[in-house]
Amino acid sequence: LVSHVSVMGATTIGAGTKVYPMATLGAPPQNTKHKGGRTTLIVGENCTLREGVTMHVGTDSSRGETSVGDNGNFLAYAHIAHDCVVGKNATFANGATLGGHCEIGDNVYIGGLTAVHQFVRIGDNAFIGGCSAVVGDIIP
Repeated sequence: LVSHVSVMGATTIGAGTKVYPMATLGAPPQNTKHKGGRTTLIVGENCTLREGVTMHVGTDSSRGETSVGDNGNFLAYAHIAHDCVVGKNATFANGATLGGHCEIGDNVYIGGLTAVHQFVRIGDNAFIGGCSAVVGDIIP
C-alpha cells in the first residue's frame, strides 16, 4: 500500500497487489437496503489499483461479498460497487464505473468514463469502448 490509502471493513488484499494514493477499499455499500451486517471485499493477487479507485463491500441483503480476480488493472477513479464479481485480468480505464451486482468475466476491458448499470453481466474477453453506457448484458 502506498500512502493515503483507506482500507475499511472486512477487506482482503491479495499478495503482490499495489494500491496507490487516495484509493478507498471496503467502504460501506451505497445501498439503502444494507443494514450494516458484516460483508466483505476480496481483491485478488497482483492487481494494480491506481489513484482514487473505490471498491465497496457487498450488502447483507444480497451476496454479501464484492470480489475482484487476480491480475486486474484499475486505472484512476475506477469504481467497483457492492456485490460485484470481476474476473481475472480485467482492465478498467480511468473513471470506469460498475453499478451494484454486476458480473464481469475474465480478460474484460472497460474503457474510460464508461458506466455499467447495476445487475449487468459482461462475458469473457469483451471490450467496451470509452464513454459508453452499458444498460444490458454483453455476451462473451
